[in-house]
Amino acid sequence: MPSCPSCSSSYELLPGEAALHEKIVSTFETGPMDPPQICPDCRLQKKMAWRNERHLYHRKCDKSGKMILSVYPEKTLFPVYERSAWWGDDWDALEFGKPWDDRPFFEQFGDLVKTVPRSALNSINVENCDYCNFAFDSRNCYLSHLSYNSEGLLYSYWMLDCKDDVDCSFCLQTERCIDCTDCNHCHSCRSCVLSHTCSDSAFLYDCRTCTECLGCVGLRRKSHCIFNEQLTKEEYRKRLKQFDLENPAHVALMRKRVMELRTEHPHLYSVQDKTDDCTGDYIFESKDCSHCFQMYRSRDCMHVQDAETNDALHCYHPGWSDFIYENYSPVRQKSTAFTIQCWDGNNLFYCDNCQHCSHCFGCVSLRHKKYCILNKQYSKEDYVKMLPTIVAQMKQHDEWGRFFPIAMSPFAYNETMAQQEFPLSEAEVKKHGWRWTHETIATKGKETITQDQLPVKIQDVPDSMTKEVLACVECKRNYKIIPQELKIYREMGFPLPRSCPECRYLARLKNRNPRKLWKRSCQNCSKAIETTYSPDRTEKIVCEDCYLKAVY
Repeated sequence: MPSCPSCSSSYELLPGEAALHEKIVSTFETGPMDPPQICPDCRLQKKMAWRNERHLYHRKCDKSGKMILSVYPEKTLFPVYERSAWWGDDWDALEFGKPWDDRPFFEQFGDLVKTVPRSALNSINVENCDYCNFAFDSRNCYLSHLSYNSEGLLYSYWMLDCKDDVDCSFCLQTERCIDCTDCNHCHSCRSCVLSHTCSDSAFLYDCRTCTECLGCVGLRRKSHCIFNEQLTKEEYRKRLKQFDLENPAHVALMRKRVMELRTEHPHLYSVQDKTDDCTGDYIFESKDCSHCFQMYRSRDCMHVQDAETNDALHCYHPGWSDFIYENYSPVRQKSTAFTIQCWDGNNLFYCDNCQHCSHCFGCVSLRHKKYCILNKQYSKEDYVKMLPTIVAQMKQHDEWGRFFPIAMSPFAYNETMAQQEFPLSEAEVKKHGWRWTHETIATKGKETITQDQLPVKIQDVPDSMTKEVLACVECKRNYKIIPQELKIYREMGFPLPRSCPECRYLARLKNRNPRKLWKRSCQNCSKAIETTYSPDRTEKIVCEDCYLKAVY
């Protein structure tokens, strides 16, 4: 097995990976491309280091002077425009174009990046979502990143077609849910995980079509159950009064009992639905996807994450694209490689944040352009003539076929998703020559009320609580309770959160396994499986056939 020059770990190609690489690269107008000799994790780390989802800063728009929220702090090298100004017609990214010269490409591209304006946030068609990044077709959401066609979300993440949810992650078509992870088609649920089509329930794990259930694991089509015990409707209502779910001590005991039930419950080796020949986790309606995670309606993909796409290799957050390679967030792209957040186009290479463009190389923030190199316009004939020269020069400098270096990212490493997936200390980051930031908009020590002064019962919380400042019990960061949040807590009998939104987000992430696969055997029938449950885990991990026998 080859050894990665970046991290020294050994790795192997997946079966069919070389063939998929050739299939995709054969569609490129740039000609052949050898795969880089680094491991999949290092490839992913490079792309994640260009994505800041959650660190927002107050700053001025460099075009209007208006105070805005942005993923880029003040004193960033390049201009930052509020999104409406960035999309305006009174400026043109071609004004920043540079002629190609004989220096290494990454050096030339780095000079261009320092001058071209960028959009403050990555949101499209949103209303009253000023504090949301990567929000699309949504309205009235607050601090809810990666929201799609949703409304009224608070402190949520990766939500699709959801409404009035608080502190939820990876949910589809849920409404009025609090603290739920990986739940679909649920209504009025609290602290549920991996449960579908459930309502008026709390503390469920891996349940389907359940109503009025509490603290249950692995149930199907049940009502009025507590800790997997079947009760009559009258018994359920009577027993339910014994649990004070507004009392943190009772909630802690509830979570402990559910974890005990989860340990006894057989766990499916991988979360998949309507898939054929796929490996990874959280894969739905897909075929021939290997080592992939969080995939929807995809085909012929390898080492791809957070996607709905076809014929993709080593990509992160691609959507509705075909024949893409080593891209981060290509949306509706075809035959592209080494691009960053480019939407609606084809045959783009080493481009960053280009929208509705095609046949461009090394460009930044272009819109509706063709045949451009380093933001400079060329004729079709000249563009085609220059490509072989550019590729040859990049090969000479050992750049061709390599993703952008992390040192070129506009973000500090600890601002990006790379720090979440591949955490490093400040010393380790700086040893690599990457940036680290201590800048933050969070405050500490500004609290106006202590945790022990908070009412236990939500109905005892006064309206004035929305004017108070609290301190997180875990990280000590200050946070507030906003009016719409308090309203939902009161309606659903949910206690005030004792931790800040960021710590609540990190706690929900722990409901999921790491995006890494281990080869194991089903603990019932010994069938070979690949799973995100490491061999040292204590849960009973089974194949799909054995799992279905246990829950149906």
